[in-house]
Amino acid sequence: MESAGQLPGLGGSLAVSLVSLGVVCLIAYLSLRFLSRRGVGRAAGPIKVLARCPLEPRRSLYLVEAAGRCFLVGVGDGPMTMLAEVAAPALEVASAPTGPEPASRFSEVLGRVLGGRAGSGPT
Repeated sequence: MESAGQLPGLGGSLAVSLVSLGVVCLIAYLSLRFLSRRGVGRAAGPIKVLARCPLEPRRSLYLVEAAGRCFLVGVGDGPMTMLAEVAAPALEVASAPTGPEPASRFSEVLGRVLGGRAGSGPT
């Protein structure tokens, strides 16, 4: 004789939990894919990140364009710091499509900004 208020066993609860988790993950994946095709989450506006150069796990350099001007910004444990303003001619030469890989282009721009101290190593 079955009682109407009996709870499912451990195996049944675990199976229901895993199936529910799988359904939630599938819905999240499909939603993110759908939204990314629609352009949601993409940067649009007056500020663009042109390049990123990781230095350590928690420190990076960013080349940022805002209002037609380019800046070299350092990001770490503390606040962001503007290190230099990059001249447009130096940036145009570094972003030529026939040039080297993006990481070495960034180091070339950084080398010009810092007066040849960076980016002079092998690429």
